[in-house]
Order: sequence, then C-alpha cells, then structure tokens
Amino acid sequence: MDDSTRAIILLILIVLLLIMLAFIGANLMYRRAIKAVIRIFRENHALTAGTAKFAIELGFKRTLFQFKGLRDYKPAALQLLMRNNIIQSTDDGRLFLSEETLAQTNLGQQR
Repeated sequence: MDDSTRAIILLILIVLLLIMLAFIGANLMYRRAIKAVIRIFRENHALTAGTAKFAIELGFKRTLFQFKGLRDYKPAALQLLMRNNIIQSTDDGRLFLSEETLAQTNLGQQR
C-alpha cells in the first residue's frame, strides 16, 4: 500500500467514526429531551385532564428559526410522547402527562 491509499483509508475511517458519534450524540440528546418533557409536565402539575395546560404555558413554542447552538429536541420528544399516548390532549387542546400510560412503558421505570 502506498501513502495515498493509507491516507484515503484513514480519512474514510475518520468520517465513519464522526458519523457514528453524531448518531450516538443525537440519541443521547433525544433521551435527555424525553426526560425533560416529562419533568416539565410534573413540575407544572399537568397530570390529569383537569389540570392540563396549553403547550405555550408549559414552554413549548413553535419557532421557524432557532438561534441556539444546539438543536432543541424537546418538540420532537413531545410529539413522540403524544404518539405513544403518554402525553394526552383534552378537547380544547390542553396537554397532560398520563402517569398510568408512562408507568406501562420502559420510560416509566427510569426516574
């Protein structure tokens, strides 16, 4: 093998390592965001249909542009929790955390 072939192989390995690290980092941030969303609902006592709150009251806003350095994974985590019926919605659009549904998932085992 000549030097140029070694350099190309090394470059490919570095790129693959960086891609793998990006996926692992995104997964960790996503898990952190799920825990943060659950904590937000608990701190705001939005745990039943009677104590449900609007998303804006809980601090979830839809913005077209975010000027933060890191991506905010909480909106995606909120959508995932809603799809799995852990976060439920009232008829008027308020949201609440279903502790019963959460307890049935592996997320409920982690506190």
